[in-house]
Amino acid sequence: MELPPPQVIRAVIQRHARLRHRYAGALGRRPLVIPNGKFFPDPFRTDAESAARLTTRMQEHAGMSDIPIRTALVTLGPDGEVSSSCSSDACGLPQSSGFGVLRVVDEGDGWLLQIPEPELRHPVALTTNLARSLAFVFLVEAKLEDEVLEPPVDVTADFTAVALGLGGLVLQGSYIYAKSCGGPRVTRVTKVLSPELAISTALFAATEEHDIAPLLRELDPTQKELLADASRLIRANRRLVALLTDQPERIARGDFELETPSSLLASLKRGFSAITTSTSSRSSAPVLPIDPGLELDELESLLIAMPPASTVRGRSDRPPTSSSRPDELKELVAEVLRAQV
Repeated sequence: MELPPPQVIRAVIQRHARLRHRYAGALGRRPLVIPNGKFFPDPFRTDAESAARLTTRMQEHAGMSDIPIRTALVTLGPDGEVSSSCSSDACGLPQSSGFGVLRVVDEGDGWLLQIPEPELRHPVALTTNLARSLAFVFLVEAKLEDEVLEPPVDVTADFTAVALGLGGLVLQGSYIYAKSCGGPRVTRVTKVLSPELAISTALFAATEEHDIAPLLRELDPTQKELLADASRLIRANRRLVALLTDQPERIARGDFELETPSSLLASLKRGFSAITTSTSSRSSAPVLPIDPGLELDELESLLIAMPPASTVRGRSDRPPTSSSRPDELKELVAEVLRAQV
């Protein structure tokens, strides 16, 4: 798998810049979270208590400990019906496309994250979906009353997870091997594809001055190669990184030049088709499913479907953030609607 073509890379950079500009005050300075024992020292026993500890740990890493969030494990009946759920009003919040489980519930004074029991058997899918759910909560908590989240919300949530420092987790979940009737295949539990997430994660690491070497050691081969290439590309553009750090609004408008290292030029010119990995390259990678009994259709059912941007309600009593004046927000929203990825 290779990086996307230059025009797609530019679009990802601009989208990342829009997030950084809009949410700078709320994001703060975040660590680059690595899926290892340093960041996740708690034992995991595939039960509700372990999922709750994992969620709390991810909240801390994302700087969201001040937001009341609890978790509940949802058990599915023999025919797939939900036998344990929450009846709170949660219109317009993310749902699982396959299991039909309401994933994020706004309880008024806090949030409930509901986790389908089968998800506990796949830590990569679990951490990716928790990252995406936390990103959605962050967006709603930071949303102004008349503001429209940049559509599609699925894409915005993926990139927001990266901006919260969880890029390594969603990158792992963007390319997963699983079983199917025809043999091992690849699926994902993110909306954004691996190459674009690699670009966004490399941008985050460069602007926050994080070393990506520890993350590279933990990633699967495909994600590792993509992030290494993306990091070389981004770090070769020092002026871009400086502008993204100090003047992200300029990058959001497209006011930048993208220099391509010669070692990457050939792959970048191959075009958008390079996003899809060939069957031969997939088969050469190791097939290491977390759960030997996990089937592809079950894993694909874990992909969360986010609501349309126009239906997402914010917290109406939330005051404007100090980093954005109302006139600046109106201008930013107008830019978002004119220049969507």
